[in-house]
Amino acid sequence: MIATYVISALTIIAMTLSFFLFPTIKIRSKKIDTYWLITLLGAILILLTHISTDGDILKLFIENNSTNPFKIIVLFLSLTFISKFLDSVGLFDYLATRVGRIGKGNQFILFTVFYFLISFLTILTNNDIIIIVTPIIIYFARACKTKALPYLMMVCFVLNTLSATFLTTNVSNLYLGSFFDITYFDYLKKLTPVSLILMLVLYVILILVFYKDLKVKIDTNVEKKPIKNKFLLIVGLTSLALTTILLILSSFINIEMYIITLVFALLDLIIAIIYTFSFKKEKEYFIKPLKSLPYEFIPFLVSMFIIISSLNETPLLSSVSSLIESTNNPTLETYIYGISSALAANLVNNVPMSLLYGDILNYSSIIDLNSVYATILSSNLCALITPCGALSSLMFIRICKENDEKISYLTYFKYAPIGLILLVIGISLIFLF
Repeated sequence: MIATYVISALTIIAMTLSFFLFPTIKIRSKKIDTYWLITLLGAILILLTHISTDGDILKLFIENNSTNPFKIIVLFLSLTFISKFLDSVGLFDYLATRVGRIGKGNQFILFTVFYFLISFLTILTNNDIIIIVTPIIIYFARACKTKALPYLMMVCFVLNTLSATFLTTNVSNLYLGSFFDITYFDYLKKLTPVSLILMLVLYVILILVFYKDLKVKIDTNVEKKPIKNKFLLIVGLTSLALTTILLILSSFINIEMYIITLVFALLDLIIAIIYTFSFKKEKEYFIKPLKSLPYEFIPFLVSMFIIISSLNETPLLSSVSSLIESTNNPTLETYIYGISSALAANLVNNVPMSLLYGDILNYSSIIDLNSVYATILSSNLCALITPCGALSSLMFIRICKENDEKISYLTYFKYAPIGLILLVIGISLIFLF
């Protein structure tokens, strides 16, 4: 048990420090992210010290629920492939050079259009849409020769705020909701209005924070980029449209989201391969998307699930639950659960945190649903504090880096007060609905 605590603590501390002090290491001529190497080592050590109970720890990987790490990985990689496939045919370049004409160079109009369009897309799908939206924003800023940072931070913050809107817009929402028997309509009455109010609050805050940058007029007379392959563009857009529609309907048609995204990603890949070899076209249309997938998220997520699962075998969670319950103040408990779970998510990522806090809440003698809702809200807003909070924000950092718009963890952390403000406001709003 002591070994579990020590290994888990050291792994989490080392991973957190790696983001700021040594984010990458160089092996031969290739740079490799360190965070997943650290968590992988920690998970291996956990398994080596739990040989007798490894079966209990690993059972999480065969359970048929929405937080099975393999389902999350398939969902994430499939949606990433669909996005990168559209990028390879030139869609994002094309859109970026066209959208700059909106508002005739007035950035406040452009920012507002982007803000509410992205909000709408997030509500319809989930925050994994960050994979598709981020490149468009980068290319737009580059084409219009304007600062990308206000728009990029807006994208990340909007997606991770509005992902709390419905029970189905985030995996952590689904897990904690099903764990505590929260129905779709119970959720709709409680957290949907909170999320929509936070959308408006965030808009005002971002306008104030980036006012100086947005008041500068931009050049809208930019060269239009062509589509590289119109046939594959149609294939990719059809795939994206059907994926989006079916993701919205997934809870009603009883098809899991990872299956939907996997099927359409495979269709894109197969059609691209057949088309490329049949008409002797460039192989980049399927090779480039495959090469650029974030494969490091696989060992990272699996490792974090192993570490969290090992902690579930110890008395730690029941002790934490008893400590929080000892306040004998339901309102204070809700704030403690909301704020502490947001901080915990930035140490272990939001989906593993949901597993952790689901058990902590379950140990309570009386489960206060306000505390459950506060934890669900935090599992979304946690990504506004540091990028470590969610896979979507880690992917956001990666996409920016790949497109030469590097946002450091320290730069991102400068905007953490926005996330904390929204978190406190959001938890307070929970008591009103």
